[in-house]
Amino acid sequence: MKTVIALFCLSLATIANISCAQTESLASAAQIKFNIIAERSHKTSLFTQGLEVKNGNFYESSGLYTKSHIVSYPIAEPESTWAKITAPFTQKQRIPDRYFAEGLTLLNNKLYVLTWQEGTAFVYDANNFSLLKNLNYKGEGWGLTNDGKRLIRSDGSNRLFFHNAENFSVEKTINVTYQQQAIHNLNELEYAESFIWANIWHDNRIVKINPATGDVVGVMDFSAIAKNLTLKDAESVLNGIAYDADKKAFWITGKQWPKMFLVEIER
Repeated sequence: MKTVIALFCLSLATIANISCAQTESLASAAQIKFNIIAERSHKTSLFTQGLEVKNGNFYESSGLYTKSHIVSYPIAEPESTWAKITAPFTQKQRIPDRYFAEGLTLLNNKLYVLTWQEGTAFVYDANNFSLLKNLNYKGEGWGLTNDGKRLIRSDGSNRLFFHNAENFSVEKTINVTYQQQAIHNLNELEYAESFIWANIWHDNRIVKINPATGDVVGVMDFSAIAKNLTLKDAESVLNGIAYDADKKAFWITGKQWPKMFLVEIER
């Protein structure tokens, strides 16, 4: 999720150990089969932290200190290769340099954007990206989604926090587990079809979570997709999942990925 040594005091060996343990733990989880039904380009300048789809547009937050911002752009992309590369965003709003932007969600025409270690959530008008207010919270901010009423935040652990959308007070916390083993490094989130879907940092899988119990009830594995991409570096990990209600499918991408994929779950 962050630059491993400089920005996050967690060694590659520790990440590997956690990932290895979780790989073994999740090996017996129900595998959710899917088909790629569309793909499009994705700007590699975007260090994707949060992704949303609404009214034919993507809303995306991009991280890193001094480079954080939020953008919107249409799902339909230009036909020419040159236009795909050079087409400007519909809207763009910089986040102040001292903040590291994280997860993003859209609720009641407001964009909520977390920050990593600054304990601040920014609330923007989705129409024009004007800042409406700031909200404060304790702990780290990683991923963000909503269930139509409450905001749901991850902090890199196996916990998910349900926040009041008006004042960001914590109303509920769940621990995410599979067969009683904690599933750590929960990152970008999406709420769809009455479940929470979560990226796992430095892992090519997305887990499907029961929001009432925290139990992992299924896994989508995108290793084959990631393997076929030319990626910038080790931090160009799978991160970004947005449910397209019109198509009843998920858009997925990653940090600095050159592509986005629309995947339909096999029913």
